[in-house]
Amino acid sequence: MNLQIIQITPLAKHLASSVERPPNTEEFNYQAIAIEDNGKHYYWAKGISLEITPEEYQFVLTNPKLFLNSTTYRLHEQLATIKNLDKGRI
Repeated sequence: MNLQIIQITPLAKHLASSVERPPNTEEFNYQAIAIEDNGKHYYWAKGISLEITPEEYQFVLTNPKLFLNSTTYRLHEQLATIKNLDKGRI
């Protein structure tokens, strides 16, 4: 088993200024864990675990920044959807 703790943050404003990104708030700044176990890959954050592809695993390790269309942002949106479904909201 391989565990990698990663810090998730929005892409800095001075980098690629034309790229859309979420605000730099607590909701978008958190730690996540990328997990590889027996050939399977998982992304854990905010109390939720997602099974991910090996490619997604590599992308979040190499670029944990949140910006529109990034792998990290797509996983963040999946987490938010699951959290809202658990609360009975969509």
